[in-house]
Amino acid sequence: MGAGELLAALRCEGERKAEAIREKADGEARRLRAEAEERLARTRERLAGAAESAVEAERHSRQAEAERAARLVLLAGHDRLAKRLWELSLGLLPSLRGDAYPAIFASLAGDLPPREWDRIRVSPADLELARGHFPGARIEPAPAISGGLEAATRGGELEVIDTFEKRLERGWPELLPLILNEVSQCVTQRHC
Repeated sequence: MGAGELLAALRCEGERKAEAIREKADGEARRLRAEAEERLARTRERLAGAAESAVEAERHSRQAEAERAARLVLLAGHDRLAKRLWELSLGLLPSLRGDAYPAIFASLAGDLPPREWDRIRVSPADLELARGHFPGARIEPAPAISGGLEAATRGGELEVIDTFEKRLERGWPELLPLILNEVSQCVTQRHC
């Protein structure tokens, strides 16, 4: 083999090896690009999932905050309504003083435990009625009392408050939900 043939064979062999190296390098580059694309896709997926989770968490937080605020507004409204209903109820107590009121007063006086009552407080309209039931007691007018009485023994060892106001106060925890229910039905059915 001559020098020319040897050079041609070496060139040919070099080109084949260079081609093999290029193919191997291209394959490795394709593989690395594919891996990089796959990692990038996974990263995008993970970030998209994280972003979606963050958006969902923020939405949930905002919704919970709005629901809390709505509950507070509703509670404040119920509180104002309850106070207004209390005031209205107190204002209606004098209307219980109908024709049967003397019998109601007698019943309340009769419910007192047997004691020597020293002081009886009643509505100014009930002074004579109270004197008839408690002739030996000091009868005092109490404009804040719409009906019923307050009784105390000498020295205040026993005090009984049996006024319309006190009865309303005691029954209010049971009455209020019933009244609120009636108001709610009235409002929702719009036939108040």
